[in-house]
Amino acid sequence: MFRNTSVRIYIVVALIGGTYLVGQAVPSLLKPSEVVLPRWTFNEMPKQWGDWRGSPGEWDPQIAVTTGADRIVNLVYRDDRGHVVPLHTAMFTSMEGGVYHNPFNCYSSHGWQEMKRSEEKLHLHDGRTMKVSLSTWDRAGERKLVVYWYQVGDQVLFGRGNLGALRWSMRGHPRWPAMIKVLMEISAPDQEDAKLAILSLAEFVANWENSPEHRKETQMFDTAKAEK
Repeated sequence: MFRNTSVRIYIVVALIGGTYLVGQAVPSLLKPSEVVLPRWTFNEMPKQWGDWRGSPGEWDPQIAVTTGADRIVNLVYRDDRGHVVPLHTAMFTSMEGGVYHNPFNCYSSHGWQEMKRSEEKLHLHDGRTMKVSLSTWDRAGERKLVVYWYQVGDQVLFGRGNLGALRWSMRGHPRWPAMIKVLMEISAPDQEDAKLAILSLAEFVANWENSPEHRKETQMFDTAKAEK
């Protein structure tokens, strides 16, 4: 009897100790020692693409303080058919703050009502597809379509719910790439026309962001892990 009790005590102690060690080890695995911003910025993106023409966009410098973004580039693209698409981009070394400022939090807090939400596929030049979020918003009869995505390396996410899986997939890497946010909107009196327009521009932006020269920078993280 006493022997069985002792065995049970040892097992309980071992389980508690193991749980404690795992609890101490897992957070360190899911946090990089360094987050690296890319050498390129969205200011370098072509200002002419087909009949789309880009120009600098206005923005409040306080946004960087509020969101914790390390870099912000705002542009406005216009085409010959009268479409106007403000484009907001940001880069973060801290992921938590970045994913909080998504359109489902920000638009709703400014009086917009979400009408519809879907995931759309963009086609990249290397044959891959990339998912982006497309949502429809209304405020006092004014309609907007919003496209956005967050990207870390080759992985795309839309909010905090994806952060755990992302961190787990990158565990053990001493350096992680920064998180990149892309958000654009368009007025949508004709929703089908607006959808085609904004997705065409989104595909251009996604292909530029994922161009071979930009993706080469993320390869160093795989190398860094292998050399660890």
